[in-house]
Amino acid sequence: MTLKRFFLPVLALVSGAILAGCGGDGATSGGSGGPAASYSPRTYMLTAPSGQLSTAAADGSGDITGTLTLKNVESQVLWYVDQPSLEVGTTATKDYVSAIWSDAYRGLAPNATVQFQLSGGGGALEGVYVSLSQPAYDEKSGTATFRVRVQNDTLDHSVAGSLAFTNVTVKVLNNLADDKEVAAYTQYADQAKLQPTATPNQYKMVLSNVGPDMFWVDNAPGAYSDARPLSYFLPQWSFVFGSNTPSATLFGTTATGEAKLYSVKLADPVYDEETEELAYTATLQGRNAGAPAAVLNEAVLSIASGRFTRFPIPGKGTAYQAFGQGYIPSTANTSYIYFGSDIARKQAGSLWGTQSYLKQSCAPSCRNDLKTIKDMGINLIRLYDWDTRNDHSQFLDYANSLNIKVIVPLSNWISTQGDAVWNTALAAYFSNRNFGNKAGTDWHPAIAGVIISNELDSEGYPGNYSTAIGLVARFIEEADKRKFSKSVPVGMPVTFVPRGEPYLLGRNMPGWNQFNRLLTDPRTAKYKDRLMLAPQTYNDETYLLKNAESTGQGWIPATYKQFGVPILFTEIGYSRAKPDYTPSYVNRQLKGVLDYQKNNPGQILGIAHFQFDDKVWKQTDHDTDTEGAFGTFHHGSIVKQIQTVQADYDFYDNDAKTNYGVLTIDQLVKTNLYDAVVDAYK
Repeated sequence: MTLKRFFLPVLALVSGAILAGCGGDGATSGGSGGPAASYSPRTYMLTAPSGQLSTAAADGSGDITGTLTLKNVESQVLWYVDQPSLEVGTTATKDYVSAIWSDAYRGLAPNATVQFQLSGGGGALEGVYVSLSQPAYDEKSGTATFRVRVQNDTLDHSVAGSLAFTNVTVKVLNNLADDKEVAAYTQYADQAKLQPTATPNQYKMVLSNVGPDMFWVDNAPGAYSDARPLSYFLPQWSFVFGSNTPSATLFGTTATGEAKLYSVKLADPVYDEETEELAYTATLQGRNAGAPAAVLNEAVLSIASGRFTRFPIPGKGTAYQAFGQGYIPSTANTSYIYFGSDIARKQAGSLWGTQSYLKQSCAPSCRNDLKTIKDMGINLIRLYDWDTRNDHSQFLDYANSLNIKVIVPLSNWISTQGDAVWNTALAAYFSNRNFGNKAGTDWHPAIAGVIISNELDSEGYPGNYSTAIGLVARFIEEADKRKFSKSVPVGMPVTFVPRGEPYLLGRNMPGWNQFNRLLTDPRTAKYKDRLMLAPQTYNDETYLLKNAESTGQGWIPATYKQFGVPILFTEIGYSRAKPDYTPSYVNRQLKGVLDYQKNNPGQILGIAHFQFDDKVWKQTDHDTDTEGAFGTFHHGSIVKQIQTVQADYDFYDNDAKTNYGVLTIDQLVKTNLYDAVVDAYK
C-alpha cells in the first residue's frame, strides 16, 4: 500500500461544528508556567509536499542527529486532543514554531513521527521516529526546519546521510508525564467504510487495503518505538486491552476532499490477510465531524495505548546456540571464533545470517538460521552467552527485520563476579553494539527480555545463585540510571527441581524455593513488577497444566497463583534419547502451554523449545546421549570451513593465544522433532 497525502484538505475541519477551539493559546496542560507546563495535551500535524533529512553518523554517544527540512510546508497546522473528548483546531505554522512551541513543551523536546515517500523509492511509505528541537520557520519561502535526534526508522539502510522525500507528514506527539511505553497504535489503509448497525451510534468499520504493518511509538520523555505486522499485533488484543474497548481516532477524506475526524470506541478486530481487510465494531463518542461518511479515503486509525508487552503473543520460541562441528564449550576460550560461546556476535553471521562479517565470505553456503527459525513459525529466541566486547547489532537488526524477538543474556561468568566487576562492566551492555538501540537511548527493538545466567541454582554452583540475585538488582538499577524503559523484564533461568523449604500446603513445587528467594530478597523485592520467572522444564502437559505433584492443579496455575509474576519457560522440551520419548510428547507439551497462554496472556510470556539444534559436542548417531538429542536439527556433514584471521576480531585476549580458529558451517538435518514443533507453532 502506498500512503497518499491526506492532510492537505484538513482545513475543512475548521468551519465544521466539530471544533472545540481554534488558535494556539492555552497549549499547556498545567497552565502557563505551572509544574506540568511541559506536558501538552495536544498532538500537532504538519504537512509538506517535499522535504529532506540530513544526519551525521552516530557520534561517541551513539546519537544520530541532524536537520529535518520541510519545503513549502502548509501555512496552517492541525492540532487535536483525543481524550477525554475530541477537540480539534488549527493554528498558523509561524505561531506554532515560535510562541506555541516554547509554551507547549517548555524545554522538553517532543517526539514525532515523520512519514514520507523516498524520492525515487517507488512510492513505498517510510518513516523515522525522532525527537524535535530548535524549530524555525521562513514564512516567505514556506520552509520549516528542526533539529532532530533519530530514535528509530523503517529504512532498510542506515538513516545517516541525506534523504530526500515527498509527501511528508510530521505528527508531533503530545508530551506526557507517565511511565507508559506507548502513546498509540497506528494503522493505515487506503479506505475506511463505516457501515451502520442496528445499534445507535455503532458501525462496522472496515479498513480496505490495510497496510501490512502498524506502528507504535511513545511520547516524550519516553523514546520507545516499534513497527510490526498486523498478524503480530492482533493476537495481543486481549492482553493489551482486556475487557476494555479502547478509544481511537479515525481520520480520512471524503470523495470530495473534505477531511473528517471521528472519535470512536473499538472492539472485535478481525483481519482477513487474503483480502487485506481489517474490521472492527466502532461506537462513536465525543464530538465528531457530523454524520459519519460512508467512505473515507487515505484512512489513519490511531488507537489509544493499553497494557503493553514486548513479548509476541503467542510467544513461540526456541533456545539457540547453533555452533557447528568443532565447537566444544570446555575449550571454546582457546580460540577467538568461539571465545565466550557467543553465537550472536557478528563473526558468527555465517551461521545465523546471510554474510560472514569475516575477511572470507560464507557464500554460497551461509546457513541463515534466523530465516529457518522464522519459517518454522518461531517468533522468539532465547540465547545463552554474550560478550559485550563483540558487536551484536547485526544479529539483533536481522532478527528484528524478521519480526523475531530476542531474550538476551548476561553469561554465567559475570553473574558470579560481584561488585568489583559489575561497577565497570555493566555499562557496556547498554551500548548500541549490545542491548541498546541505534541511538543508545533505549533497548534495541528486538529485545523482549533479559536473563541472568543459566541454572546457577544447581548444586554445581554453591552460593552463586545468591550472588546472581544481586546482579539482577544492579542490572535494573543501571537500566534505570540510563533511563531505559521499564518494560523489559529480567529473570533467572532455574532448574525444575524442588529445593529448600515448601511454600504451599506442605508441598515444595519445583522452582518455588528459587523464585521465592528472587522475589523476597531485599535487593530485588522492590523490582517485583520488573521480574519474570524463568523455569526450565521437561515435564508433560498434564503436570504443567492439570496435576502437579498430585495436587489436582497444574504447575503453571499454581505457580502464578503463588507468586503473581509472569512465567517464561526458557527451556521446555524432551530428549529423543529418553525411553518414553515421542514427538507427540513435545507437541502436546508446547501446544498445551501456548493454549494456556492464549486464555491467560498475563500469566505466560512465552516458551523456548529446547532446542533449535542438538548440542554438537554431545550428539550421537543413534541418540544415545540424552543431552545431545533435544534439537529439531542434527548436525550433518561439513559444508564449508572458514579460517579466521586477526583482522576479523574486535578485541584480543591472551586466553585465546594466537589461535584465531576455524568456523565450521555444517548441514542441519531435520530430526523427528522438527514436524512436531512446527505443528505446535503453526
